[in-house]
Amino acid sequence: MKITEFISRKAVVANLKSVDKKGVIQELVAAMKKAYPGERFATGDVVHAILDREHRLGSTGLGSGVAIPHAYIESLKGIVGAFGRSDHTIDFNAVDGQPVRLFFLIASPTIHKAEYMEALKATSTAIRTQNFCKFLLAAKTVKEIEEVFRDAEELAKV
Repeated sequence: MKITEFISRKAVVANLKSVDKKGVIQELVAAMKKAYPGERFATGDVVHAILDREHRLGSTGLGSGVAIPHAYIESLKGIVGAFGRSDHTIDFNAVDGQPVRLFFLIASPTIHKAEYMEALKATSTAIRTQNFCKFLLAAKTVKEIEEVFRDAEELAKV
């Protein structure tokens, strides 16, 4: 699975305005809702599910300034996501104790568990790709962010 298969260009927020964990998740879920009009879900329910997952199972702050908040959302038809970058550092209770600036939000119904796991794997693989995060931080536009995604997808094929 490719990042661009579950994160639409319309679901990319190049400059998140929020300054805390809940605000970032709310902003990303709102972007996801606009990007996927065919998906019917209540923004508040998705935000609650993601925050609840963070509380019950631990932070999705992976370290090195990256987080992948995610949750199963039964009202969705398929897997959807959003990406956001913040100029602010956000405390996300990351495993390394460092603040986060890059956020990959992923949501899916449980019937698409395999695809959900593939999306998490694709995101994790990209994050570990040399310079991926550095290039995301340097990208100035949504188009440039999407190009970074596509470059990582090409490298994953090799």
